[in-house]
Amino acid sequence: MWDRTILKQNAKLALAGRKYRTAFLVCLIDSLILGIFNIAGRFSSPAVNIFSADAVQQYERTFSGRTSFWQVLMFIFVGLPLSVGVARFFVRNRFGRTELETMFSGFTENYGRTVGGMFTTVGVVFLWSLLFIIPGIVKWMEYSMVRFILSDNPALSGTRAREISRRMTQGEKGAVFVLYLSFLGWYFLAGIVLTMFEWWLWPVSGVISCATTALIAAYQEATFAELYIFMRDRAIRTGAVTAEELGLAY
Repeated sequence: MWDRTILKQNAKLALAGRKYRTAFLVCLIDSLILGIFNIAGRFSSPAVNIFSADAVQQYERTFSGRTSFWQVLMFIFVGLPLSVGVARFFVRNRFGRTELETMFSGFTENYGRTVGGMFTTVGVVFLWSLLFIIPGIVKWMEYSMVRFILSDNPALSGTRAREISRRMTQGEKGAVFVLYLSFLGWYFLAGIVLTMFEWWLWPVSGVISCATTALIAAYQEATFAELYIFMRDRAIRTGAVTAEELGLAY
């Protein structure tokens, strides 16, 4: 069984020195790319007069529908492979490989399979969320290792990646959820600080918000990379998956 404190200690060691700077840049670029696409999607729709009496209907008719369509496309074809590339960076960073361009490898290493595997996984979690919030959270935790698994072997099908993730997290989904929750305090604290200085920082508040989030996200991603590496090694030892299937040379 893994320990949350040890995972975070190992994550700090993995980010020691200049590695934190590179990890921060990875998370910052990730945040900025998705933010830029969201802003571009908003400007692609007609302007909305927020002072008009039918502002809500106007928003739903023009701004919301068209923007959400482009945002969904960006999420599927850019956000999902980018998340796998970021996962690949942090797993490799654990073993000393810190090339920034690794974060974009989701677009070059079996892109179609990566998008398909991640999209079907997100779809399954979404459908379970329709039942109620708790089943959705359970599935989210159950498949939380899928993007890391695909970062090791992007040729795997989404079905097989979910099966491996399910076996890795069996009996530990609650502990994984608590690990996620353990980072909320950092984000909450960052939000308070940004709110306190919002008046002085408003011209660049968006950039500062992304940078602050990236600082925390680097620590969080490194921690979950530690968790995946532990679960991966345990799964190989117990025969749940082979090193060859994950594309590893043991």
